Amino acid sequence: MSSTPPVQIHGSHREPWPGSSPVGELDLERELLLTAWLRPRRTGALDTDRARALGATPPSKRIYADRAELARATDVDPDDVALFRTFCERHKITVVETHWRSLVLSGKIGHFVDAFGASVATHADAGKRRFRHRSGGLHAPPEVAAITRGVFGLHQWPRALTLRQLERHATPLTAAQVAARYDFPSGDGSGQTIGVLQCRAEFKPADFERCMRAQGITTQQPTTVCVDGAAVEHENETSSDLEAALDTQIVGALAPGARIVIYEGPNDERGFLDAIRTAIFERERPISILSISYGWPEMLWTPATLPLLDELFAAAALVGVSVFCSSGDNGAELDYDGQPHVLAPASSPFAIACGATTIDADGGESAWAQTGGGYSRTFPIPAWHDAHAESARAEPGRGVPDVAAQESPGYMVYVDGVELAMGGTSAVAPVWAALTARINQRLGKPAGFFAPLLYRHAAGHRGKPPFREVTSGGNGRYQARAGWNPCTGLGVPVGSAIEELLRA
Repeated sequence: MSSTPPVQIHGSHREPWPGSSPVGELDLERELLLTAWLRPRRTGALDTDRARALGATPPSKRIYADRAELARATDVDPDDVALFRTFCERHKITVVETHWRSLVLSGKIGHFVDAFGASVATHADAGKRRFRHRSGGLHAPPEVAAITRGVFGLHQWPRALTLRQLERHATPLTAAQVAARYDFPSGDGSGQTIGVLQCRAEFKPADFERCMRAQGITTQQPTTVCVDGAAVEHENETSSDLEAALDTQIVGALAPGARIVIYEGPNDERGFLDAIRTAIFERERPISILSISYGWPEMLWTPATLPLLDELFAAAALVGVSVFCSSGDNGAELDYDGQPHVLAPASSPFAIACGATTIDADGGESAWAQTGGGYSRTFPIPAWHDAHAESARAEPGRGVPDVAAQESPGYMVYVDGVELAMGGTSAVAPVWAALTARINQRLGKPAGFFAPLLYRHAAGHRGKPPFREVTSGGNGRYQARAGWNPCTGLGVPVGSAIEELLRA
């Protein structure tokens, strides 16, 4: 190992979390698991050009990659693994597992701090939520830094807020009403497996059963896959538990024939990345759709995480997985620094970002005032988007969202036996996931990544329009208008027409 002074690992620098301050030292003797992501072997880059080309190709003409073959072809160099393992051993850190492009590390917090020159402490945010906070960069000898994409798990996100008493404040739409409103094609999603990402949330089978029974729906219970030792039971209920109910019950009610697999990860970047990797490359229960209703503004992620997320979604496109991400429930995210921000992972060009609408008194829809939307500061405008959205050229980044659906009056969801009307953009990603499951069933083949086809047909469709445009309302910074807009994207779906354009 080189005696050259350590250098900073590219993309590892973190700014202090807004509104937080240190409240105590960490127990440096505490054992911890982290995940290190390494560079691919010399010939192992993902074929992102092919992923983009697949997105513009009708599903009937696509040939998807085999998961196992793709993983082998794009994994890391064994020599890099050996080099990283030697570095870890010098610092009393153990490599306990290996996965696609990543290694699970075990050691004491103090050993990680020494190995990577990390600055870690206990912080509390304005709401007095305590969390492990890392700021500044990570460092390693030059030869180790050169092969390292990121080391995740030292920094946590503030935990979700504790739930207050639950009450129903509106009459929600049933699954049948949602399917009718958005012209879902017939079918139930049979033969499809839908992955649902969760972060430190507890799924409650009894509530799932109540929701299905209340709507006269028969379906199977979801399966939970625990990633990185995530806690799936806890004493104090949080908004994440609400999220677990929302995502699974919407999918179950709208695509009752589909199998649902919950990928449960810790509430940090490590858990997020590892859960997505597990979902995409799992061969025992290969998913065709992934629904993600979590996200943070791009500025709050470690910079190295964003290209890793994009590569994971490119891999999803190559194996035929559709990825839907909520665009956020805080409008244009002006609260952090007065500037607009979009959420990742929704900002990845290989994700279909989902915004939200409100059903008006006349039955039409307008942009929900809190719908996330705007322009990425990380990802450039995709070619398929640039050609359609003239306004996107005014700002250089990828426009968010791509599509939308109603968040108000909301969806029927049960939490602790209480029927609620729940919404937000978190509800829209599972709606689109369920719609795609029905379409996949009817096509007889996964639609995979299909955003370029949506933009192409929305710009010059023949026959029945695939969207109903939303032209009123705004999110505090941007306004809805005809054509694509950074509040509701292309609009709300006309499911049968989307099936038609994907069948072409």
